[in-house]
Amino acid sequence: MKFIMLAFLSLLSAGTSAQGYKPTGTAAAESSYIFGVHPYANPQSMLEDYAPIVRYLEQKIPGTRFEVEASRDYADYEAKLAARKFHFSMPNPYQTVLSLEHGYRVIAKMTPDENFRGLIIARTDSPIKHPKDLNGKTLCFVSPTAVAATMLPLLYLHQQGVDVKRLQIKYVGSQDSTILNAYANDAVACGSTVRFFGIWAKKDAEKAKEMQILWRTASLPHNGIVVRDDVEPTLAKQVAQALAGLDKDPAVDQTQFKKDQQHFELATDDTYRAMRNFLRDYDKAIGLPSTMRVIKER
Repeated sequence: MKFIMLAFLSLLSAGTSAQGYKPTGTAAAESSYIFGVHPYANPQSMLEDYAPIVRYLEQKIPGTRFEVEASRDYADYEAKLAARKFHFSMPNPYQTVLSLEHGYRVIAKMTPDENFRGLIIARTDSPIKHPKDLNGKTLCFVSPTAVAATMLPLLYLHQQGVDVKRLQIKYVGSQDSTILNAYANDAVACGSTVRFFGIWAKKDAEKAKEMQILWRTASLPHNGIVVRDDVEPTLAKQVAQALAGLDKDPAVDQTQFKKDQQHFELATDDTYRAMRNFLRDYDKAIGLPSTMRVIKER
């Protein structure tokens, strides 16, 4: 693993950060499959997070090799989905329904959905008591297209009577930055997610004592696992079942999953009907970002 990560770092320095982790260190063979992960973090972090998962798949399905491929940003990742570059992939919920238009189908998803809900967070000494108190104020979010960290909180505020179009919104690119903006009073509140805020609170416990969760939104289906339609159905089923059993396998050291991302369950295309409904409701109430669209039922 040390050799692999050193090789990966050298690729980064050469400007090829989107190249993937190859568990065996060998060139891709006919039995190799590309496993794309949506860019929730920088490429190095994603490769480190998912290396244990693809190693597990290789152990459970002898004769296969899985290469994790990171992407520079969401546009790069979505272009690869459209080009059908991945055999398997883990998109966010929006990208999951988007992938169905490019010949993918859902076989599993991350869980629990409890973690795929938005939070609205402020300082413990904040005067904000009701969502309408935010009207005209400055709020901080990660990006316009972040479903759980931005879009769910904004729709929640709209439903609580906040004039979202009058908010002074700052987009800062990372969830760390959103929380720190609210912590420093550069914004009266910020959006985050259950999983990320929990990770941040453990990492920075002293600052976390000065922050509070004002409101929680409804949840959506978590990140999907999709497979390209030309992958053998038997292999797709093996991958789905292996992932669904990963967190319950007594032979696996669960502590190797540093971000608690090893929890999956079986799913189908229909699991994401709620995401389609959310996109429709958001577009009607607020207007989808220019790079997103309502995705029709197939």
